[in-house]
Parts: sequence; structure tokens; C-alpha cells
Amino acid sequence: MTDLRNMLQHNLPMKILALVIAIVLWLYVMNDQNPAIEGSYSVPVSMADAPEGYQIHAGTDTVTIRVRGPRSLFVAADRGDFHAKLNFTDYAEGEKLYAVETTVPNGFELIGTSPDKISVTLDRIVQKTFKVEVLSSGTPASGAAVDQITQSTDAATVEGPRAAVDHVTRIVAHVNLGGQGQDFSVIAPLFALNGDGREASDVTVAPDQTEIAVKLAKGLSRKIVEIKVKSRSDLPPTMKLESISADPTRIEIAGAEDVLKSIASIETEELSLADVKENETRRVKLRLPAGVTVTDPNVTVEIKVGAMK
Repeated sequence: MTDLRNMLQHNLPMKILALVIAIVLWLYVMNDQNPAIEGSYSVPVSMADAPEGYQIHAGTDTVTIRVRGPRSLFVAADRGDFHAKLNFTDYAEGEKLYAVETTVPNGFELIGTSPDKISVTLDRIVQKTFKVEVLSSGTPASGAAVDQITQSTDAATVEGPRAAVDHVTRIVAHVNLGGQGQDFSVIAPLFALNGDGREASDVTVAPDQTEIAVKLAKGLSRKIVEIKVKSRSDLPPTMKLESISADPTRIEIAGAEDVLKSIASIETEELSLADVKENETRRVKLRLPAGVTVTDPNVTVEIKVGAMK
């Protein structure tokens, strides 16, 4: 044991120096052969933690992760080993910046993520119910006139992101009367329309169709008369009514000749102006006298208002 101790302690300083030199040489060789380098990976951003019941619009769906590590790690790694997700812990409806959280494999040092925050809009999925309107086109065969149009579905529900549903103003179905001489029925799809009469996008309608039954009458006379809008005088005191008109301004009615000869115009149902705050349009029913029919019993009323000075 004494001989072993003497052997280990013999020239101890030189032995320690040699060990230090060996370690330095090993580190130099390893660093030369497997140096630390930098690189970046473009990875998709996961939104798996997003709250339910919202439509999501993100400013981007990828981020760039920049890392540092030994060259050997870059050889073995691919972008599937790097992960990024949005932190929705403190979410809110509307547009907001959400932090990007990243995960990198062992041995890599994260330098940065670009972008480190992403603008996301959360739009809550909502529902709204509307009365179903039937819009007709075309003219029945000669000698025939519309007696009654009914539908199997009185109301339908629109579902979608709040921003899209808020633009829906009505739900309609279409029926073509062109050349029809007998009673008939059709299955018609339902469409959600926005304020300018175009089909609304990004929404669904349930139910999505209705059965329309058309009853025709023969031997009736026809006459074109003016439409008069009947409204209450309950406009808010801060507003003044500039104009109110129907579209169309004239309509063809049908009925027995002795009934039609005394009719010069058709009024709309009375509508209230109490909640009018700006120019708007409404769909209003016509008040049809007994024995009188029209192809479409609804008209569009345009209301124009201004501020009281």
C-alpha cells in the first residue's frame, strides 16, 4: 500500500498538469469536431387549447424557432421535434395578442421565437331565429292567379360566428310560379340573407329547407294598384322622418272583378318607428282585402331619417 501511495504521489504536480492538458485537448477536439452552432425551424402553431364555442382567426399559423446546440443534435433532429402552441389561459372574445409557448429537445438552447405573440380573433358561435319568408318569381299561366302560398316551416335558426350572424337580416325560400296553371308544391332550400340581399356566408340554417304549397285560382281579374306605407307617429323626438317608401311602389292584385274595381291602393300593416335610430329597411306584410290575392304578400319598406335640429 505504501509503494502504491508513493507511486501516485511521485511527481504529483506533473501528473495533475498532464491531466489538465488532456482534458483541454479533449474539449478542443470535441468542440472542433462537434461545435455548437445555431439554426432555426419553421413549425406549425398548435391551437389545441383554444376555448370551445368560438371560431378562430389567427394572424399566422407558423412560427420560427431559433436554437443553439452541438452540430450532432442538428443532424439527428427535424422540425417535428420542435413544438409551439398558443397560451389561451386569459382568453377573451374579439382580437387579442396571445403568447407563443415553445418546446425544444434536450440539448438545445432556445434563442428566440418569431413571432413570440400572435394576433387571434375569437368569434363566439351564436344562434338566431328568423321567420321564414317565401319569395316568388314568374307569372302563373294565363287565366290563373295566386290564391295562397304556404310553407311547412315558419321559422328557422341561423348558426355561426357572431360577426356573421349579426349580418343576417332574413331567411327566405324561393318558388317559381312561371307557367303554372294548377296547384303545386315544391321542396325549396332556405337561404340566410344579409342587409343588401346577398346570401350570408359562414353560417348554417336549420332546418335547411321547407315545403312550399301554392294554391292557384282561375277566372280572376287582375289590376295594378299603388302601395301605401302605413306607419305610426312614434319616431323618437330627436329624429325626423325624411321619407318612407315601399319597394315595389305598385303591385298586381287578383280577385273578382266587382271586388277589384273599388280598390285603388293597398296598405301595408302598420309599423312602429319607435326604435328607428338610422336609415333602415324592413319587410312588411300587405293588408289584403277579403277576396284579393297577390303573388308576394310582403314588400320592402325603406325608412330614411335625420337628426332633429
